[in-house]
Formats: sequence, structure tokens, C-alpha cells
Amino acid sequence: MKTFQKRLLCVLLSVLLLLSAFSSALAAGKAAQSEKTPIVLIPGFGQSETAVYDDDGAYLGNINSFTLPGLNDTGAIVKKVLAPVLASAATKLDIGLTDAVEGVMDDIFKPYSLQNDGTPVYHKVVDQYDAPYSLLPPEAQKIVQHHINLHGLEEFNDVRYYYTYDTFGSIKEAGDGLHDYIHDVVLKQTGAKKIILVPVSQGATVLTQYLADYPEDHGLFKKIISMIPAFDGAQILGDIMTDNVMIYDINYDHETVLPALIGGDLGYQISLALRFALSERQLKKVLAAALEKARQKLVVNSTAMWALVPAADYAKTKEHFLCDGQHDKIFAECEAYDAARKALPATLHKLQNSGVSIQIVCCYGPGNTFPYLFGSGNLNSDDLLTPASASLGATFANLGETLGDDYVCKGTHCKDKTHNHLSPDRMIDASTCEFPENTWFFKDVKHREANLRNDLKDFAAQIILNDNIKDIYTYPGYEGQQFINPRDAAVHYIDGTNSNGQTIRYYYDKNWHFLFYEEQPAPETMSIWKVLATFTNKLYRAFDFKLFS
Repeated sequence: MKTFQKRLLCVLLSVLLLLSAFSSALAAGKAAQSEKTPIVLIPGFGQSETAVYDDDGAYLGNINSFTLPGLNDTGAIVKKVLAPVLASAATKLDIGLTDAVEGVMDDIFKPYSLQNDGTPVYHKVVDQYDAPYSLLPPEAQKIVQHHINLHGLEEFNDVRYYYTYDTFGSIKEAGDGLHDYIHDVVLKQTGAKKIILVPVSQGATVLTQYLADYPEDHGLFKKIISMIPAFDGAQILGDIMTDNVMIYDINYDHETVLPALIGGDLGYQISLALRFALSERQLKKVLAAALEKARQKLVVNSTAMWALVPAADYAKTKEHFLCDGQHDKIFAECEAYDAARKALPATLHKLQNSGVSIQIVCCYGPGNTFPYLFGSGNLNSDDLLTPASASLGATFANLGETLGDDYVCKGTHCKDKTHNHLSPDRMIDASTCEFPENTWFFKDVKHREANLRNDLKDFAAQIILNDNIKDIYTYPGYEGQQFINPRDAAVHYIDGTNSNGQTIRYYYDKNWHFLFYEEQPAPETMSIWKVLATFTNKLYRAFDFKLFS
């Protein structure tokens, strides 16, 4: 009996020990779960799905995905402009042509319409994701992954959030919305004391507004990891607002713009048709009217878009567009944002000094997306943002140039002469950006393709997750490498084709891990339309034809 009791006691003690161990493990698991810092992604341009409906509930389009019925209805466009084009071509006068083009622009950009105070004309519905990624419906998960797909964050899906806002709306409302989202959704659901903010592209403008309006929130941040951020806007938009465009050189339009913008034989066919149909004066008037309509529809009444106009260009254009007595609310909001943008460097430095990790990943090298359209087409950029905008002040050389063989880092923000913040290609001086020890530059990576680059996404995810990465000197495997050329790791490649028959080259590292892909330029062809258009353009250049101008 005593033996049995001893055995029973041993069994009970064993069970208690197991339960104790299990409880400890469970508690440890909960502790580990609670230690996960919520990650709030602030997406960029076109990454917040926004549907628009008229007063009758009719769908007008998705303004962030540019799925616009008016843009796809070519029949309606042709019907509206055909008669004015024929009449104007026959008389060499503007017989309703400019009005017709403006009408087409109104139809296409109808969903973007805003009142002079920024109020939407039509009803907008921005998709909201008021739950962590792991709890979103499958369709919502697909959308989030499509827009921002950072590798390595899978273990944080239960605390990974995606804030959305109206890209073409109010920057003030976007900043207010981020504040509400952090408090009412993220903190309430997680009980966290700290968060990690990851602004992407235009998301940096939302961050700028939020930091300025809610200084009481500054104690919430563990990290601010900025991905290709538009801190000082996009120069393309600055060119549009300052009229720094190339379209007023009509010969240049026919020789370069139309073939490049439209592509293929169609570009040359349209060029030839316009050559003989419209005079230079007519075409200039139509182009100027179309550009002005685009400004008015997309930018003037949207402070979120104004936030993407570089500070210098905003200063040049604000009086022309906003000081007419009809845009007082827009002007006040833009001025508040401009002040927030100017205060941002000091704000970020203060946060860094308080222990917040401030890190920036940006790109350079590909050049302007449409170099043939804009006066800034020779500037170095990631195809949308200059290195100065994304890095908060880096000095850079124009495309195809260097800062010079005798160039020495200016040391504006890094006074340590033992540090070298000059890129190996001598195109970037990072010593002039606000955080020279915390800013990385990827070479020849396009802004619009960043979400397709495994190498860039893996790199950024490590900065988000690894608390030991403090600066450019502590990134494992990249110690001291501020400037990264992805081609250095590309050892293998395989050529394939996409659905359009275009050649795609896929690059891999030495272990055959996929890095990135590039579209290969199509071989030059000399069709009859290109021959005719080229010959006609040379005649106009040689003899300076002004028959109908």
C-alpha cells in the first residue's frame, strides 16, 4: 500500500511539474506575443483603393487604380473630338477643338472632381483595413500584398497593419486619419505601448503632417523606417505646376514625344496625322488647355497632391493657383503642410535623440519616367523622386554626370572626416542629407518597381525587424555599405517573355535566390510609318514650314 501511495504521489508531482512547465511555456509564449511591436504601413500613391460613385450610386471609377470608364471609352472620345478636328483642320482655325478636348478631360477626370474648398463633388469610398493582416479577408490580403509586399514580415502578420487614405484628397485629413487609426485600431487591438511606422513614397507626406499635428504621439514610436519616401515631393509634379514641360516645342513633340508616349506605329501615324491636320498654333493651344485642365482637376483643389509638389515649386506657384480668394481653405492647409515639411528634419532629429530609430531607404539612377516630357528630365532620380527628396537633402549629380574627380564630401551633417559618404560612382554625396549614418541608397532601382524587387524588400524588412541594425555600419553583411548596387549580387540570369511578348531578364544571386527582373528593350524596327514620319519631320526642320501656323 505504501508503495502504491508513493507511486501515486510521484505521478501527481510529475503531472504538476508538467502543468507548471506548460503554464510557464504558455506565459512565455504570451510574453513573446506581447513583445511584438505593431507595424503600421503607410502606403504611397495609388496604393489605397478608392471607388467613386455619383449621387445615383453609379460607379465612376477607382481613382487610385486609374480604372476610369471615361478613359476606356475610346468611342465616346472620338465622337466628341472628331467633328471639331475635321473643322479645325479644314479651316486652320480653332473650331471648337479646344473646348472638345477640355470636355474629354472633364469626362476622364470626373471622379477626381473637388470643390474649391477641397470637398469631393462625388461620393468616395476608401477601402479600410481595420484589422491586422492575419484577420483580413483573403481578397483584402491580396490587395495589401499587391501594393506593399515586404518579405520576412510573415511572423508579424498578427500585428501588421495597413493604413489607407485618399491620395487625391486632403493631406490634413490623411494625417488626422493616421492618428485615429493608430489609437482606435492598432493600440486598442494590440494593447501595445510602442509602434513601428513604415511610410512608403507618398506615405512620407502623411507622416509629415501627422508628426506636426500630433506631437503628443511622439512617445509612441519605436522606429520610423521610410521606404523611397517623397519627403520633398516629386519633381515631375513640380514641373507640371511650373509649366516646365517640353510639349510646347511642336517639332520635338512629333519627333520624340508622340512616338515615345504612344509607342509603335500608332505613335508615328498620329504624328503624321497631326502634322497635316493642325497648325503649330492650334496644337500649342490644345496642349496648353489639356495641361491646365489636368492641373485643375488633379492638383489645385487637392492638398494631398500639393504635398507632392516640391517646396521650391510650391513657393513659385502658390500665389498663381491659390491666392484668388476662392481657395482660402486649400491655401491655409497647404501653408500648414509647408510649415510641417520645413519642421520635419528637426522633428526627426528630436525623435532620434529620444531613442527612436530613424532609417531611410531610397534609390537613384534610372532617371525620369518621362524624360522627354519634363524640363527636369536630366535630373538623377529613381524615375519619380530625386535623391534629395527621398533622403532629405543628399547632393547629387545629373544623369550621366558625376560630382567630379576632385569632389570632397561637404560634411553638412556628418563632420567625421574618417567617414566616406560619397558613392563609388561619385554621383551621390550623402553627407549633406539629414541622416547620413542612417540612409541607404540602392542604385538603378525604379521607384515604381520597388515592390517587385525581392532584394530591396528583404533589405528593408531586416531594418524593420532587426533591432541590432542601428545605422549603416551595423547591417549584417553590409557593414559600412551605404551605397548598394544590386548588380553586384546578380551572378545568374535567365531570359523569358511576358504576356506581351517582351523579353524579361530574371536575375539571381550565387545561390540562385531570385533578386529582381528587368524588361529588355525591344529591337529597333524601321517600319514604313517611322520612315514617313522621320522624313516629314526632317522636312519641317529643314525648311521651317509655317504654312498653316
